[in-house]
Amino acid sequence: MKEINTGKDKINITIDDLVRLAKRDNNSIRPYLYVNPKQGKHIPSDPRETLRICEALANKVNTAYPNDRLYVIGFAETATGVASAISYYLKNIKYYQNTTREYKEEESYLYFTESHSHAKDQMLRSSGLEECIENVDRIIFVDDEVTTGSTIYKLVQSIKKNYNTKNVKFSIVSMLNSMPSERINELAEDGIDCIFLASIPYEYKKDEIINVPINKEYHHECHTEEENESVTLTDEICYESHHNPRCVIDFSDYQKENQQFADSVITKLKNHHYNKFLVLGTEEFMYATIFVGKMLEDSGVADQVKIHSTTRSPIVASDSKEYPLKERYQIRSFYDLDRKTYIYNLEAYDGVLILTDAENYNQGLADLCGVLDDVGNKDIFLGRWRYKEG
Repeated sequence: MKEINTGKDKINITIDDLVRLAKRDNNSIRPYLYVNPKQGKHIPSDPRETLRICEALANKVNTAYPNDRLYVIGFAETATGVASAISYYLKNIKYYQNTTREYKEEESYLYFTESHSHAKDQMLRSSGLEECIENVDRIIFVDDEVTTGSTIYKLVQSIKKNYNTKNVKFSIVSMLNSMPSERINELAEDGIDCIFLASIPYEYKKDEIINVPINKEYHHECHTEEENESVTLTDEICYESHHNPRCVIDFSDYQKENQQFADSVITKLKNHHYNKFLVLGTEEFMYATIFVGKMLEDSGVADQVKIHSTTRSPIVASDSKEYPLKERYQIRSFYDLDRKTYIYNLEAYDGVLILTDAENYNQGLADLCGVLDDVGNKDIFLGRWRYKEG
């Protein structure tokens, strides 16, 4: 077993523990993607394992930049949860923000794109950016896997164009890196450092998924509205927050709110005890699933917790041996009823907690509850993270 050096100590984990290859659905630009089973996004994960990996990567950042004041930007949608979790372990984190694909007319943005993605438009809300950049030494861009660095590079150039970054340094931080050394050197010459937990060859094992059969019987559409609305929630928890991670926020204040949110969930569930429990996030809203999931285990409410979330990513499901995504369920988005989203590898649990920061989510919630019910889940809770004005 090859151990990964975290910069502080070693953890017993192999490259294969962090990488599963999956097949994108109808994407000719990049027909494959890497799925990280420890990340808590596409594949159900133990939140403690997710945090352990995030802490290992944060240790490398702390070692590299012991005195820099940090502004962390997590990339939507897949890395929003782990970017916040890494920030949790950073010693000198000041500000945090996610990129987003959720457009609001009243907001101003920096725009950039992911050329290989099914959802190409990426945005960074610009409100508060100028003051933030004036008060940090380094901007860290966190993604789950970096293939070429071109998307992050585009955002760096946009920030440089619009703000005074004379005294600011830049770093790319990722769980997996598949950039060749020549590309890493090019970025370094342009003032962008790269830190990663593990490195894999460019287009690692991509030929293995070319002939993966598309098993349509494992691709499930959502039911009719009447069928979905027949599923009822067990209970609802609502938390009001001043901190939307799609904007520049003080990370320590944001973490306090996540702790309060977890406390409110535990208070609601403290008279229950579950063997298997699922915490399920929605699209860009992922960090709360990791943190609340861990707290549910720590509190004794649940013996075994799994976390993952809905996603915009249409990925092939297959029963092919060793293939990571066995079942795919399509639902309407919590954030936009005209958008399809997906959830993979659902199972029956003793209890389920859906966490979302969506505002008008009713049909998306009905769809998700419908597919959860289909696979045998009856005790379903909803946790709402609502943003206060001002």
